[in-house]
Amino acid sequence: MAFCIKCGTKLNEGVKYCPKCGQMVDGVLVSQPQENQSQQQDIYVHARKSKGLAMTLCFFGGWCGLHKFYLREYLSGSLYLIFCWTLLPLIGAIIDFVLLLLTPKTAFHRMYDK
Repeated sequence: MAFCIKCGTKLNEGVKYCPKCGQMVDGVLVSQPQENQSQQQDIYVHARKSKGLAMTLCFFGGWCGLHKFYLREYLSGSLYLIFCWTLLPLIGAIIDFVLLLLTPKTAFHRMYDK
């Protein structure tokens, strides 16, 4: 059982927001009690990538590979950055934007939340 880091309320498994204060649980630091109630261990719940932010970075900074770095595709992001003076990364960014637009959220999170 986890606890809200803002108000300390016990949280059931699978909840995304604290029912008392509304604090987001998914992607933030939560506390989980051990056998001894006086000690608590902090664990990090894996932060999810935002499809909207990836699309925004692709639209405005795709020509230099910003969306690739955000999605942790460092090699292709570096190639976009190296060749940003040509039109190749711009064409790639347009294709990436369309692919991001057409990818369902569940498939997006399956691919990029690691």
